[in-house]
Amino acid sequence: MKNLPTEFRPSTKILQDLISVRKKLVAIENSNEPYVDKLNPLLKRDEQLSECLVQYLIYELGLNLKEEVKE
Repeated sequence: MKNLPTEFRPSTKILQDLISVRKKLVAIENSNEPYVDKLNPLLKRDEQLSECLVQYLIYELGLNLKEEVKE
């Protein structure tokens, strides 16, 4: 995976998805109806994509980082 061109790496796709989710979040937050039921699913997806992106980047960049334990 490290030898793939940038546009074909999983991290690039995840980053594109994350940008899309964040644009949707901003649109909802700036609207006249920023309801929690609209925000919560996007916030959950944002968190998932962010965590996934970090893991892929650690792998792709060959970083030797240990994952912090969540409580």
